[in-house]
Amino acid sequence: MKISTLVLGVAVAGVMASCNMNDELTRPNLSNQVIGIYEGTQSSPLLPSQVSATAEISMINEYTVQIRCYSEAIDTTFSLELYENGSMMQVCSTDDDFKMRYGYNMSANHHMMGNNGNWTSWAQHMSSQHKSGDEHYGYFDMAAGTFDYTFDFMTGPWSGNRLHFSGKRKN
Repeated sequence: MKISTLVLGVAVAGVMASCNMNDELTRPNLSNQVIGIYEGTQSSPLLPSQVSATAEISMINEYTVQIRCYSEAIDTTFSLELYENGSMMQVCSTDDDFKMRYGYNMSANHHMMGNNGNWTSWAQHMSSQHKSGDEHYGYFDMAAGTFDYTFDFMTGPWSGNRLHFSGKRKN
């Protein structure tokens, strides 16, 4: 009797110890999947030819990155939110940049709407945060290790023009 009680006690303790008592969901760190340096080119109808360019991607939080993209043509820094979409990591403008680009705000906690413990997916983002016809400007191709982004300038000396960056991750 004492041995069976002891075995039962050890089994219950083992089951309790193996259970995750934390109710918080563990979400993947999307930013860690894309941070690094991407070397490539920039092109635009305003440039006589393609120019060598670099994009330095750093983490702001688990789903937002800061991008510094520079070349002889331009040096700019901005933030983008990340959304998983198969082998792609789609990107969208953040906060005030989103409002300036699309003319309306994202809902509160817009990135926390994912199901199954994940962040909001690209499909969820598009259906809940965008109107038909809203354009997006870039992505990370996770399989190829590349980053593509088209700058659509609304103000400044490049106003009304586009500049395209395409680069491959170097580290």
